[in-house]
Amino acid sequence: MKRWSLRTRFGLAAACLSVAALGMGLLVLRPLVYRTQLKELDEQLAGNAEELFRDIENFRGAPQDFRKPVSERLVPAVLRGRYLQINGPEGQLLYRSANLRGRDLSGIQERHATVMIGDRESRIGTFEHGFLRVHIGTRLGTIEAMQEDLRNATLMVAPVMGVVVFGVGWLLGNRALRPVAALSAAAERIDASNPEARLPLLDASSEIAAMTEVLNRSFDRLQRAYASAARFSADASHQLRTPLAVMRAGLDGLMAQPGLPSGVAVELEGLMKQTRRLTTLTSDLLLLAQIDAGRLKLEPAVIDLAELGRAVVDDLEVQAGARGLEVVSELPEVLPALGDARRVAIILQNLGENAVKYAGEGGRIVISGGAGADGVSVMVANTGAAIPEEHRAHLFDRFYRAASGEDVKGHGLGLNIARGLARAQNGELELVRSDGEWTEFALRLPAVPL
Repeated sequence: MKRWSLRTRFGLAAACLSVAALGMGLLVLRPLVYRTQLKELDEQLAGNAEELFRDIENFRGAPQDFRKPVSERLVPAVLRGRYLQINGPEGQLLYRSANLRGRDLSGIQERHATVMIGDRESRIGTFEHGFLRVHIGTRLGTIEAMQEDLRNATLMVAPVMGVVVFGVGWLLGNRALRPVAALSAAAERIDASNPEARLPLLDASSEIAAMTEVLNRSFDRLQRAYASAARFSADASHQLRTPLAVMRAGLDGLMAQPGLPSGVAVELEGLMKQTRRLTTLTSDLLLLAQIDAGRLKLEPAVIDLAELGRAVVDDLEVQAGARGLEVVSELPEVLPALGDARRVAIILQNLGENAVKYAGEGGRIVISGGAGADGVSVMVANTGAAIPEEHRAHLFDRFYRAASGEDVKGHGLGLNIARGLARAQNGELELVRSDGEWTEFALRLPAVPL
């Protein structure tokens, strides 16, 4: 699943928070507005009641005992659109507005109450004056409309606000993370070929500057440790080459002497074998030290991978013949690429020797090649057992061997060196497949630009 960038997540978080805040605000605002409107309506109903009582008191011809029905002419014009019911001293009905449609409001005891009249909510106020008990009310249509308007406005504003806040949050996040992006780009430039590079101090007053200083100090320590390890490996390899050469010359001289006892000859042969292994290991360590330190000298040029592959096939046929292996070349006639011919030959030789080791008696080795959109490739495949899944992630680690035993020679540096040489030439070396039928490695190098 694709992961969203930090800028996008920051914008989404800001948008969600703003919409949530708007929703919470609406939850708080609607009851406040509702209560405020009810309070204003209750005050209006109280004012209507005062006006009614005043008119009744001052209207010429108003009844004196209020035990008989009240004429509609005593009702002020402002109240004729309201719900109105007037009860006398003994609770007898004196007047009921036609819009009540027979609904009796006498049972309402609260000063102000919300009741259903017909199918609509209405607000009823109950007021007393002398012997009279008056119920005045009106529908809550205006208040309900206001509540509905608030809800609709929120539903319309929320998406717009979310989009706007997301955009602003994304821009702010982009601006805030711009120094981090610059630091990431600078960190990408720090590698074995450029170990002295450091992260720039973009803003001396920010927290990022403090983090940058800490990272730069860490890079300093790592560079010193890395340089020390590479220097030690290179120096040790150089120092070992001379005594190993002397040992080999001495052993060659001893083995050349006539009349050696058979036991001594066997012992000398074993010592010569171990000396050759030490010489190979020393050369590999020196090559690795050069790769690690970024001091590997390359001579990139247009090379023919097909020709280099066929040379490896010729070498392998000699080694494979003793084990009954079949070596097959499926290389094209010409396969141009960019690389260092000497270093590419080392890679292919390493892959070929591994194929001979692991192909199994009577197996096959196939070397093929081709060009594609991602460059030019040479594939070396061999029959044999599949590489266990748990070993595949470590195949290119130093001194790691997926198989062990005297029947499989080596010291676990070949694939690591081969991949280092491939990457030094802007290429790649990878395991393509290992399924019990074939184990295949692919060397990919840049194509020759047109």
